[in-house]
Amino acid sequence: MGESEPVGEDIQDALDWARQRLEEMGVFMTQDGLRWAAAHGLVLPVWRNGPIEDAHASRPTSRRTA
Repeated sequence: MGESEPVGEDIQDALDWARQRLEEMGVFMTQDGLRWAAAHGLVLPVWRNGPIEDAHASRPTSRRTA
C-alpha cells in the first residue's frame, strides 16, 4: 500500500536497463539466448530451494545410496 503504480516512463527505463544487462551477458549472441535466459529465470524461483531440491539433498536411503 502507499506505493504508486509504475508509469510508462518508469517501465521503459526498467526495460532499457534489462535489455542492456542481457546484452552485456551475451544473451542476444545466440538464436536461443533469450529463451535460455527466460527458462533460467523461471527455474530459479520455482525449483531452487523447494521441495524437489530438498528431496535430492536428503540423506541417502536404502533405495538411493548416492
